[in-house]
Order: sequence, then C-alpha cells, then structure tokens
Amino acid sequence: MEIAVAAAVGTACLAGVRLLRVWIGSRDRVRLARVRQQGISERVRALPPGCTLTERHHGEDVRVQVGTPRGGARG
Repeated sequence: MEIAVAAAVGTACLAGVRLLRVWIGSRDRVRLARVRQQGISERVRALPPGCTLTERHHGEDVRVQVGTPRGGARG
C-alpha cells in the first residue's frame, strides 16, 4: 500500500513540475515578444517619413512603412 501511495505522490509531483515548466516557458516567450516589439517600435519612431523598416525574427517577417514619402500622394 505504501508503494502505491508513494507512486501516486511521485506521479502528481512530476505532473506538477511539467505544468510549471510549460507555464514558465510560455511566460518567457511572451516577455521576449514584448521586448522585441518594443525594440521595433523604438526604431520606427526614429525613422523619418517615407522609410521602411524590415526585420526577420525566427522566420517571422516584420515590415513597417513610416508615413508617406516626401512629395508623395496623401490620401
């Protein structure tokens, strides 16, 4: 009987550790995405109108066009 209880407790602890690991990993990915997005926003703010910013992060392309080019049509 004690072996069954120990096995059940061990299994529950293992499941808890795995859940915690997944949760921490997800939280870290969200934080990294926020930092990356903040960096892109800061770089875009520094560009003059008409410029285009293109970046690639882990297979994800980001292309931002700032304002309209000088002498360009406004609509």
